[in-house]
Parts: sequence; C-alpha cells; structure tokens
Amino acid sequence: MRDGRVRFEVCVDGTEGVLAAQAAGADRVELCAALSEGGLTPSAGAVATALDVATVDVHVLVRPRGGDFVYDRHEIRAMCRDVEAVAAAGARGVVIGALTPDGDVDTATCRRLVAAAAGLSVTFHRAFDMARRPHEALAAVADLGVDRLLTSGQEATALAGAALIAELVAAAGDRLTVMPGAGVTAGNVRRLLDLTGAREVHFTARATVDSPARHRNPRVTMGGGTTGEYARRRTSRAAIEALIAAAHRDAPA
Repeated sequence: MRDGRVRFEVCVDGTEGVLAAQAAGADRVELCAALSEGGLTPSAGAVATALDVATVDVHVLVRPRGGDFVYDRHEIRAMCRDVEAVAAAGARGVVIGALTPDGDVDTATCRRLVAAAAGLSVTFHRAFDMARRPHEALAAVADLGVDRLLTSGQEATALAGAALIAELVAAAGDRLTVMPGAGVTAGNVRRLLDLTGAREVHFTARATVDSPARHRNPRVTMGGGTTGEYARRRTSRAAIEALIAAAHRDAPA
C-alpha cells in the first residue's frame, strides 16, 4: 500500500467471525464456508447475514468444492452465478481462482469470473500455490486485472515460502498486491512482513470452544472434521488483536 500501512484480512466462516474481526481492528474479511476443506462458497443466507452487520469490507470466496482447481463447464457456470449473486448482495469483493490441468492459470475461466464480478475488488486465491511456474502464473494473474494475489509462496506456510513471496512482491510492483497467507500467527507475522516486504497479510485466528449441547450421543459422527460433533472452531477477537499488535511491534518507522 502506498501509505505504508499494513492491512489485515481475516478469514472467517460466519457472522460471528465478521463481528470479531471488525471489533479487533481488521481491515477486511474473507467470508468462507467449510474452512476444514480450505474454504468453500458460503450460502446466500450466510453472505446476506454477514453483510447486515459488517462495517469492514467483506470479500466472499467463490470455490464450489474442495480438491483441485480444475473445473468443468458446470462448475464454471455455477461459479459465475455465485459471483453475480455475491455482487448483487452487496459484498465489496470476491476471491476466485482456476487452473488448467497442466498447472497454468486458467485465464479463460478467470476472465469470465472477473467479468461477472462487475467492478468488485477481486483476489486470486491460493490456487496460485498449485501453479507450476509461479512467475509466469503471477504475470497471468496480473494480466487479469485483479487487485491482489493470496499465496503461501507455494509452501505449506507463508513463512516457509517467504523467499518466493518476496520475489513476487518485487515482481508485482504496482500491478497488484501480493498478500501472504497460511500459518500466519502473532509469533511470526512481524518476521514474515520483514522478509517479504508485503503490506497486506491474510490469516485465520481461531479457537476451539465447547458445544452448548447438553445432550450428546458419542456413537455418531456427522463428518470428517477433527473437532468432533461437540466442539466448534470460532474466530477469536483476542487472537486477531494479538496478531495486529505483533505486526506493529518493531515495525520500521
């Protein structure tokens, strides 16, 4: 960012997360569903309810399923319709991405999604981290005219990928913002910013809380999540505040 201030984007999965993020001083949220799948498109009701309470920018993830980022024509049509619905609902941005089977940016699909966004802010998501040639992929993403790229530097965490992220930040220049994400914590955010030169950062800040359910049936499970049926993962205001404070600590003047 030209003013030198770091922007903080929090990945949330509902209205409670939006409220926690804005109360903690975040600049923006990425609204998703199914974070255990890496994030999927939230429902129309979840988007509308989040927007009802949001005072920060809400960017909505459009990803129809988990797994790879190679989409068939039916999935592409669904994503375009989801982008249009998000725009009509009043969100400030969308988060999209698609790859070819050979690991290149699927520019044809992404151009359709950008067009459907109708002027909203657009972020290209971590599909980038599965691309085969990161610098060529960066050029392709920049040519789409999107505002930012979310990446872990093609590693499991952004800190592990910091060297590549620094290269991408330098190569992107003023064409788009490169935003590190994945494994960003209060313990490493200052180092990550110093190593990469990034001016935006993306993170989750979640804590496990016990379910309010008093009646419990331990014999049944409803999915493959790691928390079980009687625990919940929630966005933590305190964790967001701690990360923002750590990012500002010992920052260059």
